[in-house]
Amino acid sequence: MNYVKQKLKQIGIDASIAYSSGGRIVQGLTGLGSIYFIGTFLSAQEQGYYFTFSSLLALQVFFELGLHNVITQFAAHENAHLTYDSDYNAMGPNEYASRLASILRLSTKIFAWISTLFWIVITIAGYYFFSHSSARIEDCHIDWMLPWILLSFLSSINLFLSPVYAIVMGLKRVKEISKIRFLQSIFMPLSVWLGLIIGIKLYALALSSLVSVVIGLIYLNKQHIICQLKKIWKLQSSYTVSYKNEIFPLQWKVALSWVSGYFIYQLFNPILFQYVGAEVAGQMGMTMQVVNAIQAFAFSWMSTKIPIYSTYIAQRRYELLDILFQKTLKQMLSVCLVIIILFLVTLQYIDVFFPFRISNRFISGMPLYLLCFSIISNQILSSYANYLRCYKREPLVVMSVIIAALCAVSAFVCTSSFGMTGLVCGYTVIISFIELPWAYAIYKNKKREWQQL
Repeated sequence: MNYVKQKLKQIGIDASIAYSSGGRIVQGLTGLGSIYFIGTFLSAQEQGYYFTFSSLLALQVFFELGLHNVITQFAAHENAHLTYDSDYNAMGPNEYASRLASILRLSTKIFAWISTLFWIVITIAGYYFFSHSSARIEDCHIDWMLPWILLSFLSSINLFLSPVYAIVMGLKRVKEISKIRFLQSIFMPLSVWLGLIIGIKLYALALSSLVSVVIGLIYLNKQHIICQLKKIWKLQSSYTVSYKNEIFPLQWKVALSWVSGYFIYQLFNPILFQYVGAEVAGQMGMTMQVVNAIQAFAFSWMSTKIPIYSTYIAQRRYELLDILFQKTLKQMLSVCLVIIILFLVTLQYIDVFFPFRISNRFISGMPLYLLCFSIISNQILSSYANYLRCYKREPLVVMSVIIAALCAVSAFVCTSSFGMTGLVCGYTVIISFIELPWAYAIYKNKKREWQQL
């Protein structure tokens, strides 16, 4: 057993990654099941609604504005100077404990407002979009309104819980959050399958979101995380964190990057839904489900190291920071490439295992290969961005805004003129041949500059 653990450690797999990547493995396997159930129990048009729901819910970045990411960085920097006894009482300089408590109280208050506003706006916006789209005219028999209302409400509750997860990540309890994600990756798709089997169709997404909330609350309580957070909450606030003077100067830059990310990564389905139709949007959605699972699984090598990067920076241990980052980057890219190859090979033979041509529910040909090529670029870009944000700075904001604008214009122009092929071609060129070289130059320059301060 020790030999196995040692070998796993050599390739970068610790307990946090084991749960995180294990969850992605389960997500990949259940993704195959979801492909079957979605293809069997939903029509091609309903599939389009199913995935466009998710794309519209991603509009929460315009409300959350990257704040949970910033919260993790701030909490990790304060927590680097603290330890905890067996009863989860914080021990260390009062300044850092007090500031950590301030971060917890402030973030909870802010997200209470954010989640409420998100619920109201996204419900109305989704109703308007689906009511006035060309696909809605063609598919007026599809029951989408009440499923959308329920889903938007439950998604707002999940959004309210996000600062809790962010704080816990900053406390270096990454393993616990990874385990929550692992459990969610099992039970959320199972709830979707059950919902589709019993015939509730698009309501299955709302059921899945409810399961996510319940699992999170139960596990946070079981692992005494809620108890730890309560004790942090009660600490005196003789030292406070100012949102205006400390968090906002970083958040507005992160916010622009995250908002830009919507136009870069989430615009496919709504545009295809509007210009080409629900069926093609469904094909893109099914493909992006696999693509996102690949990216998330591989990126778990990187994301679970973010609190460690922040700790090294707070302690000015830059050599260890860069060694760990480069090692993790190589491991992540190797894993990503292997899975992409397996996906493309599997897609060639997947119809053998299904009673219908499931491959018709995916995009194919050049758009598929270009989309897979862009996965590697996105993995590297995300790694540079998260590395730089661990310094509590956001130097990629100008680049992100410009790239988002290019992607948005390209998406509308290319889709209206050349359909799905034009959409994917324009996206790949912008991401891989404009954004990636630009991001690398910023990464090299800023790393050298900040480490010399």
